Amino acid sequence: MSRKSVQDMKARDVMSRILVTVEPDEDVSSAIGKMQKHDINEVPVVSEDGCIVGLVNYETLLKRRSIPMTTKVENIMAFPPRVDEDASVMDIAETMLSSGYRAVPVTDKERAIGIVSRTDLVNIIPGLRILRDIEINEIMTGSPHHICEKDTINQARSIMYRLDVRALPVTNGDENVVGVIGLKDLGKASFRKRERTTRGDASGEQITAKIKIGSVMRTPPITIGETQKIVDAVSLMNDNRISTIIVTEKDRPVGIVTQYDLIELIASFKHEEQVFVQISGLHEADPESYDMMYEMIQKNIKRVSKIITPKIFTIHVTAHEAGSDHMSGDVTLRGRMTTEHELYYSTVTDWDIMKALSSMLNNIEKSIRKDKDKKITTERNR
Repeated sequence: MSRKSVQDMKARDVMSRILVTVEPDEDVSSAIGKMQKHDINEVPVVSEDGCIVGLVNYETLLKRRSIPMTTKVENIMAFPPRVDEDASVMDIAETMLSSGYRAVPVTDKERAIGIVSRTDLVNIIPGLRILRDIEINEIMTGSPHHICEKDTINQARSIMYRLDVRALPVTNGDENVVGVIGLKDLGKASFRKRERTTRGDASGEQITAKIKIGSVMRTPPITIGETQKIVDAVSLMNDNRISTIIVTEKDRPVGIVTQYDLIELIASFKHEEQVFVQISGLHEADPESYDMMYEMIQKNIKRVSKIITPKIFTIHVTAHEAGSDHMSGDVTLRGRMTTEHELYYSTVTDWDIMKALSSMLNNIEKSIRKDKDKKITTERNR
């Protein structure tokens, strides 16, 4: 499959036409049942006339800690973006990245005709010559946060929301990887336990507080080596119906690769001159800072563009609460710049979000310039 053919691919070429849906007046218990039966993360909410009116997923349900199982879907559903069947796969990938949804409904005059999931997009990668030979170490997130099998699912949920991740490696006392816990696993465990306890109350805090991760995690973990290719990751994801793979070295977690990382690569096809910038979690800190942050980022991108070709720049903002390991008012910024050939990371904590951003951008720029100097030295020594 050539690059040109990738640019010509549309939603109609990759979407799933068989839809699992719920109606607005169905209850939460019914939606959860369908997600569990079909092993999916979300279900579109469709009206009697076939129009998309919303979507329900595990993330939406888990964020609401007091939902009676008899609550009508229309009262808790999210409102995802939607695309038509002529939308390009690059546009769909960008929509998923900017919105955070794992699937995008495809509509024709508001009527549901299909859905494109991350899996649908990831499955085109093995046919892309420009992508299929990329090694895992070029796209993985290094030094991933991990959690102990003896911790509770409430602790896992708290970490996932704080770090804006959907899966965590699970380790034993020796810090060897023994499993993986994801939002879908948390959802299944939480709502299964709540239904057994009572159909009327799904607050879940006391019900799930004692459930250990080791009892609900996926095991054995699906792992991959740093030097393997991303097509190997796609194959493992498809064979095991998972969206996250742990990168290990001697059974220790050294990285993590997700469908999100692979979607970023597809989105990068669209951005020949413009760099795709995503800032998430900003609502937790200072929403009014977005414009100032964006301006600072663009100035940095303009400088480093003289050295490398940036494609995607993602930043997640975490505001720390009083009583945490950080002083009240601190924010942590985790940045990742994807270029044509490399990934650059930086994490900075500061009481001032703009100072943190400045430090993070400087760190990434220093890494880029350091790599450039290394290449120049290598060329001179040849």
